[in-house]
Amino acid sequence: MLVRTASRFLLAGIFVYSGYTMVTNAERYASRAAAAVPMLPDEPLIAKGYGTTMAVAGATFALGILPRFSARILALTVVVNTYIGHPFWAATKPEDRRPQLIHFLKNAGLLGGLLLYRQAARKPQPD
Repeated sequence: MLVRTASRFLLAGIFVYSGYTMVTNAERYASRAAAAVPMLPDEPLIAKGYGTTMAVAGATFALGILPRFSARILALTVVVNTYIGHPFWAATKPEDRRPQLIHFLKNAGLLGGLLLYRQAARKPQPD
């Protein structure tokens, strides 16, 4: 039980922090999202809503409030975040590609952790 709780807190931290950062820097994130997805308007309110969703889902996941549902929401946000925020395939210079690839792989690891948590939470755990 202690390990599961600690794992949720450790995994959730990046989502709470990233969501907060997205809300407080919504204009910058809205511009990046609109550049990556042409049909998306350059609207800071969208970035604020997205960041709020990420922060709240991260907090509920950490606190064990609907953790499987929160993990599902976080998994969806990490997929979108990875595509928009870390397109290593679009980088033309090697010095730009490497940090984007590292963040892409970090996000893939976060997604793996969320999927693993969802799967493990289905099975009854011994006391």
